Amino acid sequence: MLAVGLGLWGCQWRESDRVVVYTTLDTALVEPIFRRFTEKTGMEVVCLGPEEAKEEAGRQEGRKELRQAVVDERGRPICDLVWHAEPVQMARLRQENLLAAYHWPDTLLFNPWAKSPDGRWHGLAARARVLLLYSPAFQDQPPDRLPGSILDLTSAKYRGKAAMAGRQSDTAVAHLACLFALWGPQRCQEYLRQLRENEVRFLETEAEVARQVAEGRCLLGLTDSDQAIRHVEQGSPVLLVYPDQREDQPGCLFLPTTIAILRRAQHPTAARQLAKYLLDPEVETRLTHGPHALVPLNHEVTAFSRIRRPGDIKAMKVDFVSAAGYWEAAVVAVQ
Repeated sequence: MLAVGLGLWGCQWRESDRVVVYTTLDTALVEPIFRRFTEKTGMEVVCLGPEEAKEEAGRQEGRKELRQAVVDERGRPICDLVWHAEPVQMARLRQENLLAAYHWPDTLLFNPWAKSPDGRWHGLAARARVLLLYSPAFQDQPPDRLPGSILDLTSAKYRGKAAMAGRQSDTAVAHLACLFALWGPQRCQEYLRQLRENEVRFLETEAEVARQVAEGRCLLGLTDSDQAIRHVEQGSPVLLVYPDQREDQPGCLFLPTTIAILRRAQHPTAARQLAKYLLDPEVETRLTHGPHALVPLNHEVTAFSRIRRPGDIKAMKVDFVSAAGYWEAAVVAVQ
């Protein structure tokens, strides 16, 4: 049996045939995966997602809820395994010594950048940070004249007509934290100043960014690949662009979803069993074929990816551990 979203952070679950998961991923995305795990093992997955946190904590505080719950339960955690939508917040949990050491199975099948250097967390099934263009506005331009960099959001040509998500989006904040780590604080703050000066719209969600571009209310937006591909496949008048592909540019940022087992987990054996299953090629294949079109990071996954993989294009090289130190600065920057 699968129990998804049956309670709030901090509920008491102690039965040995259960594994408790806190996640910032949509429950609609993870529920079929957990159901399959239960079918294979007989173990129930008690999963709490962002919907429950937002209902209780309020819309503005929902993004903070998972990390705060883990911190609050430091002495005797309720959660066994965390599945986060991006790696920077997970690296922050590692810095607070909240994650257990684990010998991840088949870890050599994944690129080193997609996992913690000390084995405390592991990445899988990534999103790319992409540009989405309103195609009617660019139909007369040759491909080499199209916007192709995140710096294009600062171009006067798109004043008031460019968008990205603000502090409510984990991936938008993670992206900015990565830029702080890559460029340094001074250059990143200058970039943010230029975004404001160009009247870039900071919207509440990645979905809203993609929707405003698809409806022509914005000419370009910086968003997640799962939101962009949805409009491409629906036939909306949009173009998906992988940014910063020139030799002198940093490349497209890929943000893997990340999993980790908590220290002092109440059900460590069940948590390890679930962690092993989540890294199985079967799981990434399902996520790749699904509506979110997540990008497989396991080299053994042969499923066709509708989003290009890190090895197919120029990918940004970034240290997520370093980026974790800039999380709060990134949040403040987009308030």
